[in-house]
Amino acid sequence: MTKTVEQATADLEAARKAYSSALEHDLERSEGSGAQERRNEERLERLRSAEYDAEQELEAAKRREQKNGGESEDV
Repeated sequence: MTKTVEQATADLEAARKAYSSALEHDLERSEGSGAQERRNEERLERLRSAEYDAEQELEAAKRREQKNGGESEDV
């Protein structure tokens, strides 16, 4: 199943918003225990990874659209 450029753009926007929100929260929170800090860092890394994956999917969707001459594909 492939995503359209429109869907991939929306997914990227959502991933960026989630990561940005988590970073803002991280700046405002107080330091926790070692275990809490590790969990928080893992969460931030998962969100950053999701943002990166969404960026890659958008680029792939753009390439598919260009290859197909601008025709949309079924999702």
